[in-house]
Amino acid sequence: MQSNSYKDHYLEINKTYPSVLALKLFLGNNPDFDITIEKPVIDTIIDIGFGDGRDIGFFLEMGFNVSGIEPNIDVVNHTLEKYSKYRDKLDLRVGTNVNTGFNDNTFDIAYASASIYYLPSLDYSILDSLSEAHRIIKPSGLIMGSFARNDIHTVTEATKINNNIFILKDPYYQFREGQVYHTYSDKNEVLRDLDKIGFKNSLIYDYDVNWFGTRETLFIFIAKK
Repeated sequence: MQSNSYKDHYLEINKTYPSVLALKLFLGNNPDFDITIEKPVIDTIIDIGFGDGRDIGFFLEMGFNVSGIEPNIDVVNHTLEKYSKYRDKLDLRVGTNVNTGFNDNTFDIAYASASIYYLPSLDYSILDSLSEAHRIIKPSGLIMGSFARNDIHTVTEATKINNNIFILKDPYYQFREGQVYHTYSDKNEVLRDLDKIGFKNSLIYDYDVNWFGTRETLFIFIAKK
């Protein structure tokens, strides 16, 4: 479900800065993962659910050909306008996690920060989202991003469908009410689903930060097709 408040929230944002996750993945000195070794040449990247476009600008400045999807045409057009000077390297489209609209084996990297676990409806599962990401990544390409843990602040007052699925209320930010939200309870659940789709060499780490009363609990992950 998509509300007007969701659209309005992103249309109000013009100035953005890269996320910590993008900076750590692509510029960080990480003992367990070095992008320059794992993927020394990156041509194409897709930002699945780019939101306010905070990482799109960073990827463009890194020299990548950047694609992205969001379910709302106004958000897509707003972000295209923000990065209009990069039009020759930018392809943003209306799409969802389960139907991006891009061809098979297109991207070196599928990037999904705080996005792939939002589902279009209860008719879909996280496996549909992961299958779509797997389809559009090139052989030996990477998927990277984050999954929500089931004690994250976002599920406050949400309707619990089962141990993994919630319908959000979103009392803190009030622009995601009604959205379907998939969570995981532990790393083994994450690994199971990545394996089930055919991803390999998975790296999964905990992220747990209390931002002054809103506790953000995630699993950060990288896997290869």
